[in-house]
Amino acid sequence: MRSLADSPILIPEAVEELLRHDGPFALGVSRVATSDVVIGGVTIPESSQVTVSPGAANRDPSRYSDPDVLQLGRDPHVAFGHGVHYCVGARLARIEGEIAFGTLLRRFPELALAAEPEWRESFIRGLGSFRVRPKP
Repeated sequence: MRSLADSPILIPEAVEELLRHDGPFALGVSRVATSDVVIGGVTIPESSQVTVSPGAANRDPSRYSDPDVLQLGRDPHVAFGHGVHYCVGARLARIEGEIAFGTLLRRFPELALAAEPEWRESFIRGLGSFRVRPKP
C-alpha cells in the first residue's frame, strides 16, 4: 500500500496483479467437449464435462514463479477469460479498480485492517465485508 500511495502510477499494474492473484472469476465454469480433444497429453472424450478455472490458470507455477505471491509486472492473466469468452466488462472493471484504489490511497494513505475480510462465494467471487480503519 505504501508503494502505491507513494507512486500512484503503479496502481494499474497493481490492479492487474490483484486480478491475477485473486480475481472475481476464480471458481471456474463447466463446459462440455464437443469432440475428442487432447490437452497436455490427456484426451478429453467427446461429451465429457470439464471445469475451466481461471483461478487455477492464474496460479499455475509453470507460468508464474511464486504464483501465490503478489508481484507487480507479471505476464498477462486470464482473470477475465480469453478469446470469444473474454469479459465484455473487463475494461470497465479495470477502470473501477484503478479509481477505487487511487481514491482510497489519496484520501487515506495509512490504512489498517479492522477485521479479517469476509468473502462471499458465488459464480462471481467477491468481498462480503472488508473493514478498514485509518492508522493512528
